[in-house]
Amino acid sequence: MGKLSDSERKAIIERIRSLALKELQPGVFTGTRAICHNCGHAKPLAGSIRYSQYRLCNDCALQYEIAKAECRVQTIDDFILTE
Repeated sequence: MGKLSDSERKAIIERIRSLALKELQPGVFTGTRAICHNCGHAKPLAGSIRYSQYRLCNDCALQYEIAKAECRVQTIDDFILTE
């Protein structure tokens, strides 16, 4: 397992969080929600990310990207089924 440096972790956080911010521009409806396949909560569709057949909320997508970068999981299926 690879431990990420602070700068690597920060880059991942900024990349994932920026996806949500991009969709929160004026005029974009943010009331639509989707069920996250990982945590099971209804979270805003804006900022959620689709990986294969799964949709993850922004928080879970961040967890997945960090777990993948640290080699704790190899695929989205590993993450959904083990985290």
